[in-house]
Amino acid sequence: MEMNEQSKENINQINNQIPKKYIKCPECGEAILMVPTLAEMIESIEDHIVTHKKHPHENLLVPHLKTPAIKLDLAQQVLLQASDIMAPSSKPAVWL
Repeated sequence: MEMNEQSKENINQINNQIPKKYIKCPECGEAILMVPTLAEMIESIEDHIVTHKKHPHENLLVPHLKTPAIKLDLAQQVLLQASDIMAPSSKPAVWL
C-alpha cells in the first residue's frame, strides 16, 4: 500500500514531535541517538565502537573499558530507554 503525500507529512510531523532519546557511551561520553529499529540501533552502536578502534586513546572517560564492556553497557541503556518508551503510563500496573 502506497502512502500519499498527506500521510507522509503526517508521519513526519508526529516524528518531529516525539522527544529524541539518547544513550551515552561509557568510554567517551558521546551521546548516541536512539533509532526506531533494533537493527538500526545495533548498527549505530557498532559504528560508534569502530570510532574507538580507530582512535583508541582520544576523549576517554574510563580508559580500562574494553569493547565487550562498552557494547554491553550500551545495549543495557537501549533496553532501559526502550522500556521507558513502551511503558503505557508511569503508574505501576495493578494486578487483580
